[in-house]
Amino acid sequence: MNYDIERKYHLERIADFVRAMEEFSGEMHTTDDHRILFRVSGRPFEALAWISEEYDLITVTTRTAEVPPARFEDAVNILKSALEICWDHCVAVSPVENRYDLSMALFVGGFTFEAFDGAVFNLVSCAEAIEGIIKQKKKKNAK
Repeated sequence: MNYDIERKYHLERIADFVRAMEEFSGEMHTTDDHRILFRVSGRPFEALAWISEEYDLITVTTRTAEVPPARFEDAVNILKSALEICWDHCVAVSPVENRYDLSMALFVGGFTFEAFDGAVFNLVSCAEAIEGIIKQKKKKNAK
């Protein structure tokens, strides 16, 4: 199998899927390292084609808005809440500086527009939920 051709095919398919989304902002960029950067509902996304002898999946990643730095215990509790919110959607959550990155993986075999669209909007929902939790905690601490 020629993985370069397979990767190129899926990158073109991702670009077609992004253009077909209702909330797509019109901003899209393809990088040299098999990623497509785009915006949906004002939120930045990255889709990466992991197609090689070891992998056959597409990852879709977004991030939360910048959030105030939290104490370690607060960050752990926020991640626990985020995982409870996003668990049903198989979302990976990781802290990065003053935000959280959220990712989903789609297997190439089931890579349809519906699956891609669902992944993007599940990630939007999870990011908004995490931002809401942080805002609530900030309001509680301000009182």
